[in-house]
Amino acid sequence: MSGAIIAPVDLGPMSTRVLHHAAGFSRLLQADLRIMHVSSDTSATERERVIEFCARAAPYELDVEEAQVVVRCGQVSEVICREAAREQASMIVVGSRGHAGLTKLLLGSSSEAVLRRASAPVLLVPPTDIDIVGIADRPTLTSGPILVAIDLSESSERQLLLAGRLAGLGGQPLLLMTVAPARLSDHQAAAMLKDCARAVGVTPMATIVRRGNVAEEISQCALIEGAGLVVMGLRARARGRPGGIAAAVLKTNRAFVLAVPGSHQ
Repeated sequence: MSGAIIAPVDLGPMSTRVLHHAAGFSRLLQADLRIMHVSSDTSATERERVIEFCARAAPYELDVEEAQVVVRCGQVSEVICREAAREQASMIVVGSRGHAGLTKLLLGSSSEAVLRRASAPVLLVPPTDIDIVGIADRPTLTSGPILVAIDLSESSERQLLLAGRLAGLGGQPLLLMTVAPARLSDHQAAAMLKDCARAVGVTPMATIVRRGNVAEEISQCALIEGAGLVVMGLRARARGRPGGIAAAVLKTNRAFVLAVPGSHQ
């Protein structure tokens, strides 16, 4: 059994999508589902309101039970990450959002803060209610290959193990890719990808080496390979912020992103 899946909901438009995908991963991983709402009002009346919302918004196969729903008070990202740590969560499922008049998806401030603090993998769920680049290009979490984007300069063990598990449970191909630095040849980069996989005992269907802008190349690779889920590391560089590449990939509107923090976080 896995640790719980944490699904924070604000009772807004994205909450239905968050519940749908959190329920799916809960079934896939055979993990408990914890639905959490952060509010200054933690009364029994407010909790009942959240339960009623979830009962209406949740997918038909999810029978929401009172024990699954918690209402907490505090700063949203802190509460989410604290709950995830307490539950030893296997995943946090959070919504991103778009803004009318913009051509890109944006992470909400709470989602971005969760990426900075999270010790559990974070699934970023894109919205569909705003027409960003056309209906046909809206991202969906497909049953196609799982694409693992690897930075060859950093440890990739945790995201490889999780991606390998998801691919095995879902019966889907596992693809490894990297955007290689100029100092490495394609052959060297491919060999390093295979070494990473071999070190943790996973067997990819293919290894892919690309060149260029990291976020754009990951997104294009996901599109070409038909992968709806991109698994990548979640680490801070000396000049940057945790989740910077994950956020950039999400903004290209090509795939769901599962950001996996390193073991040190």
